[in-house]
Amino acid sequence: MKYTTLLFDADGTLFDFDIAEDVSLRSFFNIQKIPCTYELFYEVYSRENALLWIALEEGKVDAREIKTKRFENTMKALSLYNDNAEELSTLFIDELAKCDHLLEGAMEMIANIAPHYKMYIITNGLWDVQRRRIGNSPLYKFFDGMVVSEKIGSAKPDSGIFEETLKAAGHPPKDKILMIGDNLKADIHGANLFGIDSCWFNPLKKFNTGDVTPTCEVHSFEELGKLLNL
Repeated sequence: MKYTTLLFDADGTLFDFDIAEDVSLRSFFNIQKIPCTYELFYEVYSRENALLWIALEEGKVDAREIKTKRFENTMKALSLYNDNAEELSTLFIDELAKCDHLLEGAMEMIANIAPHYKMYIITNGLWDVQRRRIGNSPLYKFFDGMVVSEKIGSAKPDSGIFEETLKAAGHPPKDKILMIGDNLKADIHGANLFGIDSCWFNPLKKFNTGDVTPTCEVHSFEELGKLLNL
């Protein structure tokens, strides 16, 4: 077996963040009684949130800013801002932290490979959200630890978050580590920069039109399980 340590991205790789976000945003929208359609609110929030997470990956903002700025920017764009970004952020985080929806097949695959590897979750996210969503998930018992970007002040693709994960894992040799994730820019490029192998989890079979090259690519948990059990 070539690898001894697996680093898994969380959202989009193991957890269905699209469902979690939709459930929590609808709850947030209803509790706040926002005076526009949910469709419009979701469109504006998604745009503002995505811009901030891209800025995080580029090192232009930190996670603390994202918590409040995404709601400040959203409500300002909708002409509904009441200088209450902290309140809005707290409500949304509480709703999102309840949502631990897994991608179909994730539990079975992780349970199957867990006896053979040390495994860590390495995620760009907010500590208050991820420690509750992921930490309370039945999936988490199979992992040896979790590193969250906000907690350590470094986000993928920056090497700092990989260094912190390796420290937690006891510094295994880099050639024995595999990073598994769905995001080419954060997960795969980050692994490349850090000098470890990477597996692009690509169930939608997206085309890779950039210059980031993974070590391998899989399109399902079944393929990933076969790869890791070789």
